[in-house]
Amino acid sequence: MLTKLNSLTKLLSDVLLICFSLASINIFAQQVLKPQDAFPIEVAYQNNVIQISHQIKDGYYLYKDKISYSSLDSRIQLGATTLPEGIKYEDEFFGKTEIFRKNFTIYIPISISTDETINAFDIQVNSQGCADIGLCYPPQKWRKTAIADTLTEASLNTSEIEISDQVRLGNIIADANIFLVSLMFLGLGFALAFTPCHLPTIPILSSIIIGQSNNNKLKSLGLSMSYVLGMAITYCLAGVAAALAGQQMQALFTLPAFIISMSILFIVLGLGMLGLFNVQLPSNVMNRVNTVLSNQVGGSYIGVVIIGSLSALLVTACVAPPLVATLMVIGESGNIFRGIVALSSLSLGLGIPLIIIGLSASRWLPKSGDYLETIKNVFGFVMFALAIWIITPIISESLLSKLWVLLIFSTIFYFLGRFRGNIMGFPLSRALRTSLLVLFFGLYFYSPYYLGMDQSNTSDKISNQYFDSVESINDLNKLISTATAKDQASLIYFTADWCISCRTLEKNTFNNNQLLNLLGPLNALKADVTDNNDDDKQLMKKFNIFGPPTIIMINRDGNEISSLRKIGVITSEELIEGIEQLTK
Repeated sequence: MLTKLNSLTKLLSDVLLICFSLASINIFAQQVLKPQDAFPIEVAYQNNVIQISHQIKDGYYLYKDKISYSSLDSRIQLGATTLPEGIKYEDEFFGKTEIFRKNFTIYIPISISTDETINAFDIQVNSQGCADIGLCYPPQKWRKTAIADTLTEASLNTSEIEISDQVRLGNIIADANIFLVSLMFLGLGFALAFTPCHLPTIPILSSIIIGQSNNNKLKSLGLSMSYVLGMAITYCLAGVAAALAGQQMQALFTLPAFIISMSILFIVLGLGMLGLFNVQLPSNVMNRVNTVLSNQVGGSYIGVVIIGSLSALLVTACVAPPLVATLMVIGESGNIFRGIVALSSLSLGLGIPLIIIGLSASRWLPKSGDYLETIKNVFGFVMFALAIWIITPIISESLLSKLWVLLIFSTIFYFLGRFRGNIMGFPLSRALRTSLLVLFFGLYFYSPYYLGMDQSNTSDKISNQYFDSVESINDLNKLISTATAKDQASLIYFTADWCISCRTLEKNTFNNNQLLNLLGPLNALKADVTDNNDDDKQLMKKFNIFGPPTIIMINRDGNEISSLRKIGVITSEELIEGIEQLTK
């Protein structure tokens, strides 16, 4: 009996051992991926550059010294290959070595020994890797086909580890509760209303109130709300246009022809506020217009809406993350409703301070008399200043300084004449007026030196010395490929002649010795999108850029670190910090 019991116990233990063994084998089989699934490889090819992207799943790694590439087509010769730096590793099989645990991409130049068009060719990728659970795969040989004209869409994959502000905002717009989206963008708009690039809207609105409100508080409020409505209409139309076009719209509004037209418009507004002319339609047309306007409240509101719309175009030169994120979501998803809600809330937030100004204007503006006319004249010269500010990106430094000197002294002489030789009872002698006239001509003809501006364009010198130009996707791929082969990180600066913020960035941010020293070891590239041609649009679409200035940072593997993307005017310290993170 005892013997039978022992035999039964032994049999049961053997069965259990077999079951546990089978279970462990099944678990092990479920945990370990096939090599093609653990280490997927993608290949792309365009214009004598081949891109090879290695993906590495979590819990796996590749040996750096086991990776190599060769062409299986006699017509194709691969150039030199330089892999990125790996992780130092003490391996029980191979000793001290380097491994890769994260995805990486390399670019290899190729040479073709024939004149015929090659649409595809095969390469061999050799690699070997292991799983952290202790399994090592045998050396693998992969045959991959590179198909022509696929590099444009495949290259420069964006890192998924970190995302930038505009990407986070884009995700919120696409996924969050619509009420929360509205509140968030209302707050963002209010915060942006106090940025320097938005301040020019304040004198524009103030001049409108002075010219049309007649110190009527209710009408001042109506004019302010009309102005804000015009801004909201512009942003909403930009969103709809982005959904229909699927690409950046800002460049359309910042072309030289548009900038000149806007500058002329503000000159005309300024001349009108100085009382130099009154534009009137023929009497029969005016009678009909007056009849129509008399049947509605505030006939001038339509004109204020138009001016508000044009003002919104001006301040979009500072590409703020909320606007970029919204246009990006609309353009990519076509979800116009969510985009319009976000943009409407953004514009209302921008308009809150302006509405407050409209409400309080009747308190601090003079009630009547010559003072009111004087303030109106002052805002006329403010319009001239805005005209110069608008045209700044497309004129030379020398001409710009002369225009400012001309404006300053024109303002002085205008008001000297208006006050008829005295200010607040203090007489102005002929000698003083003559001295001012001499000073004006001296500054006008020698202003670049007098005002501390060198005739040569310092920003152009910096750009030419430290940046290589990129004019197309093909140029970009070649330069990134070369940098990757040299284990070199890249920085891409998107700029344009018509970009006001770019001018500020180049004068102030880039004019820093520490920053310039950091740019030296980088593959620093400059993409000038002034012409807004097909190549420019492709470059901007590649990175989902809605306007310059934008700075893209590419690591040594050829991948963008999206969290380091810089948009708009930033300080030297911010850019230095980003470059240090890129190169560490």
